[in-house]
Amino acid sequence: MARPNPLSGSFVILGSRVPRVVGLLIGLTLVASIAGAVTSRNGFAIVLQWVALAPDFALRGQLWRLVTWVFFERDPLSLIFACLALFWFGRDLCSSWGPTRFLLTYLGLAVLTGVVVCLVSLVWPGLGIIGFLGPWPLVDGLIVAWAILHPHRDIFVYFVLPLRGRNLIYATVAGTVLYALFAGVAYFVPHFVAEGIAFFYMRESFVETLWLKLRYRLNTRGWRRRASHLRPVDRASVDEKPKWLH
Repeated sequence: MARPNPLSGSFVILGSRVPRVVGLLIGLTLVASIAGAVTSRNGFAIVLQWVALAPDFALRGQLWRLVTWVFFERDPLSLIFACLALFWFGRDLCSSWGPTRFLLTYLGLAVLTGVVVCLVSLVWPGLGIIGFLGPWPLVDGLIVAWAILHPHRDIFVYFVLPLRGRNLIYATVAGTVLYALFAGVAYFVPHFVAEGIAFFYMRESFVETLWLKLRYRLNTRGWRRRASHLRPVDRASVDEKPKWLH
């Protein structure tokens, strides 16, 4: 008998059923964020400094930063809405993907976003000294994934504006651009990176088609080069069978 998946299952909070893996991520984010805020307020700001995604330090070998940065949020209101977004979108994505894939996607998106940000910092030196914290880049990525997976389902932004599919993606990116213009583009690089990764991850058929077309062109170019010396033989009459050279 196969062992049950420890990530499977769900529980009820305030009348709503929450997948266990989504509840785990929400719980870790809440506990870590509160612990980070309390320790920082009591003179231990080094805790947040050691878990933030600081590209300069990550490139020196502090690889744990590629994961820990998404579990610490410094603003209480942002923390509340990030957890709510994890609940709303994570529940549907977990149902579609399964708990294991959802967890691996979430953590993989955190790591890959961190890696790309570190690479960008090599050509953007000012980016390397910023300490990125918070789950919102990943939440934006989950929103993009949800919009592609459920293109005909509405989500009410601020409980007023109904958006779906592409419009939800446009609104998410536009909101990121607006915040970046006010606060500084450098602080929102992880958001743009996570949104882009999520888009191409969900559009894997597009990427696969592009790769197949590229391979086809490379292969046919080689075939044409090898057959460049061959010429068809003209037929003496229309009724004559075609001749071929090999």
